[in-house]
Amino acid sequence: MRKFLYLLFLCTFFHSVLQAQTWRRLGGWGNELTGIVWVNEEVGYISGNQIILKSIDGGLSWFELEAPSKNRMLSVDFFSETLGLLVGEKGQIYRTTNGGSSWELINIGDNITLKSVKFLNNTRAYAVGDNGEVYRSTNSGQSWTKQSVGTTADLKGLFFINADTGFMAASNGNVVRTFNGGNNWTTKSTGQSQALNDLYFVSSSTGYAVGQRGTIMKTTDTGETWLPISSGTERDLYAVTFNRANSNLGVITGQNATLLRTTNAALTFDAININNQQNFVDASFRANSNVVFATGTNGFVISSNNSGGSWSTRLSGREVDYSGTQFRTATLGYIIGEEGRFFVTSNGGASLVDRSRPLSVKFNDLAFTTNAFGYICGDNGVILRTTNSGVNWSSLNPDTEVNINGLFFFNNNLGYAVGDSGFLTKTENGGINWTTINIGNSNTDFKDLAFFDQQSGVIIGSTGFISILEEEEWKNILTPTTEDLNDLAILDSLSAVVVGQAGTLLKTEDKGKTWSQINLPYTQNLNAVTFLDEEVGFITGEKGLMIQTKDGGLTWERQVTATFQDFTDISFGTLSNGFAVGENGTLFSYDCQVPETPTLIFGENNICLSQQVYTVQEAIGLDVEFEWRVDGGRIIDGQGTNRIVVEWDVPGRNAVLVRAKNFCGNSGTAGLEVLVSTQPNAPLEINGEGVVCQNTAEEYFVTDNPGTIYVWEVSGGTITEGQGTSRVVVNWTATNNQSIKVTPNNPCGQGPTFTKEISVQTPPQKPSDISGPAMVGFTEEEYQVNNVPEVNFQWNISEQGGRILSGQGTNRIRVIWEKEGDFKITVTPMNGCNEGESSELSVNVNIITSIEEERGQSIVVYPNPSDGNFTLSISGISTIQQIRVINAMGQTVNQVFPEIGMFDFHFRRLPKGLYTVIIRSREKEYHKKVVVK
Repeated sequence: MRKFLYLLFLCTFFHSVLQAQTWRRLGGWGNELTGIVWVNEEVGYISGNQIILKSIDGGLSWFELEAPSKNRMLSVDFFSETLGLLVGEKGQIYRTTNGGSSWELINIGDNITLKSVKFLNNTRAYAVGDNGEVYRSTNSGQSWTKQSVGTTADLKGLFFINADTGFMAASNGNVVRTFNGGNNWTTKSTGQSQALNDLYFVSSSTGYAVGQRGTIMKTTDTGETWLPISSGTERDLYAVTFNRANSNLGVITGQNATLLRTTNAALTFDAININNQQNFVDASFRANSNVVFATGTNGFVISSNNSGGSWSTRLSGREVDYSGTQFRTATLGYIIGEEGRFFVTSNGGASLVDRSRPLSVKFNDLAFTTNAFGYICGDNGVILRTTNSGVNWSSLNPDTEVNINGLFFFNNNLGYAVGDSGFLTKTENGGINWTTINIGNSNTDFKDLAFFDQQSGVIIGSTGFISILEEEEWKNILTPTTEDLNDLAILDSLSAVVVGQAGTLLKTEDKGKTWSQINLPYTQNLNAVTFLDEEVGFITGEKGLMIQTKDGGLTWERQVTATFQDFTDISFGTLSNGFAVGENGTLFSYDCQVPETPTLIFGENNICLSQQVYTVQEAIGLDVEFEWRVDGGRIIDGQGTNRIVVEWDVPGRNAVLVRAKNFCGNSGTAGLEVLVSTQPNAPLEINGEGVVCQNTAEEYFVTDNPGTIYVWEVSGGTITEGQGTSRVVVNWTATNNQSIKVTPNNPCGQGPTFTKEISVQTPPQKPSDISGPAMVGFTEEEYQVNNVPEVNFQWNISEQGGRILSGQGTNRIRVIWEKEGDFKITVTPMNGCNEGESSELSVNVNIITSIEEERGQSIVVYPNPSDGNFTLSISGISTIQQIRVINAMGQTVNQVFPEIGMFDFHFRRLPKGLYTVIIRSREKEYHKKVVVK
């Protein structure tokens, strides 16, 4: 029992791995299905346009066999499970002896269309076709001889009651019969002229024929006479079959889903309704059961379990050749095809919304830049644009009628298109205007283009043509092939892969300057290529070919698709979800679960030069490995596992990167930034203002070294932000001389402390009183305030009563008064901390004062400069009321109230400095300066 469970587990395991990597068909085949035959209750075959289907479970499921021809095959018959015949267009007869695994073409030397084939026994078989052609084989279909049957009408139906008696349905409404195994044939009229398409006999005497415009005929005398039966329809009838166990139960199929059923040997026929409008061209009961199958257009297979009383759909598809696809997500995608076909899916291909255009041209490529905004191009110069997922389209004008084969758009506006006859065009405004670019290859059909960036691109085309954009110029490149190139994919900023006819595969690793050919063991035409990252990519092509690479295209492995239909394009909506499209409605999905991107890398990210361990969470899944990459160090152990050891040998801002891998491909990449440090011994210069104002915020910084913590200290202030970083903000609260310090620390240790001296200032105080004459004439005078270090004194005279001749910015100015009136001298102190409060002096300028001095008034101070003793001598001024001596601080150091008649005054022992002598008379004041050395 334990051994059995173990084997069951292994089978389940390997089945799940296989299933995880297999492409799965979405929906049925779209090929027209033309014939069906049952060998027994389990084994059945269906023929069709470029397809053969086989069932080994009584029609519960069907799988595809490789069709031996691209031509339409119209009839199939098997004598046993292994021996079979297949006929169709161009006189092709194929024979198999291994149940359809392989087919041998039998040359009959004729190009006629063969409509039906039947075995009489294991050696004798007949094939019939147009123009009354009949071929007979007496060696199980290995060779064929042509027979003349006396008619040139097209022969469609063929039925043998036994080895001797057989019948053929003709397009002129007649029936051709034989009673000697086909050695001789005679024509019998049915009494009507509608073409007959099929016939069936339920006994040696009773048979039925069906044809155009609802024709049903019955014979009860082995075809000697035929009677019409009312069908109740004017639609064409294509096939008739009866239950082998009950000759009363029969089914007729026809045009536009016409299904007729009789339960009384054709006394009456009932019309059966089903939910489609396909043409069902053949029908067959499964051995001796009540189960009947019918085949038709668009890959439809329907079946009934009650001899045609009710029907269910077994297979269905779309008979359209898909030419391109683009999926934006795992569920949202777009598909294009022939005759203006355009489809949208929002559920991963489970259903398609038909938004086709009323055009007869083939669409060749599409480029959606957002989920709703995109472009499609096609034959005859067609380019269309949509902004709402194809609900509405705008027709663009690229000014050409050649076939447009490829598109590439960087965004909604900037894009390129290429086409036949060397056509290349560019738009920068969303296709409103196009600029044709002539690169001189009018004999080459351009098939596709792609770009590494806006300055570097690649065009591919017929006969191995490749051109690259380099330095704003397209340059033709020598390639190792002359095969037509069909598609290309960009891997990374330097690499690209190109595929083409006859298994051609090229790769570049220098933006297209040089190309190397990669040899593949496949000769099929390769139609499409896509890459999920720089390593994982897919190529698809003819006969269901799907190959995958996991090493950037160097080696490829074939994947199971179980189809032989040609793939034309491939697109991935996510790393895990891919879609491939092809001829005859072929749509496949690939849902291989790529490992999830690691969410978190565990390990130290701020370190000194050393060895460190880094891990990610162990992945839950099949055959998952981890690919690590390290910048600034080297992996010394653990590559491929979820734990590595890294030797860090480069200081700075480094990184650990990891992605998970399995048989499906690569996950996204997770990263961890690692700051690697050395001992912080380098000198630091603290940048910032050295002279600042009180109660202001200033920024200070040093050169940042990743991984280093900076500890700041200040005197006379507060650090308000940035502690621990290379940049801080300090609010200075105290005045005078202060400092700021910084000490670097990192995992390697602590560095030395660095200091910057800071001078903290306040706005200047109000200046002292302004000294100088308050009553003046048109004279030059001096005005001053007490000097204060590091203060800039800004002087101003109101209403431009005078001009400052010198001293602006200092504590002393010289003014020439030029206009009469009352004015103010203002002085404002300034320093790095803005302005202080101003001082003012009112000055009266009067021309009389100037005139009086000119009429003999005299005030003389001598000696001047003096050593502290000087004499003031006054003449021409009457009634002197007061004399004051004022120092530079504005203080009165001496004061005299003269008696009448005194004009000379002596002053003694004055300290060094600048003094102002103020003489006040009854009319005005006079000012004189005295310097004491």
